[in-house]
Amino acid sequence: IMFAVRPQKIADPDNPGKKIEDYWGSAKEHLLNDSKLLLERLKTFDKDNIPDKVIQKIGPYIESEGFQPPIIKKASVACEAMCMWTHAMHKYHFV
Repeated sequence: IMFAVRPQKIADPDNPGKKIEDYWGSAKEHLLNDSKLLLERLKTFDKDNIPDKVIQKIGPYIESEGFQPPIIKKASVACEAMCMWTHAMHKYHFV
């Protein structure tokens, strides 16, 4: 969401016949396949011009109990860092 990578539409496992947005597949393809490029994109991210649409879209994730650094750290320290970065960008937007 932060890097304007469009989600893939996949079958909803809870609702047969419906589709949901899946960011994981898109992230693997467009962001996670080149760690140096990802790091550069994080460093040069234009935090002063985050579109309101992006802030609104990440809002539910920021508020989610499951998207908090200590919870994410249980799965991956690298993912914890990305979670912390996302929270920081969200907070910075409102400063």
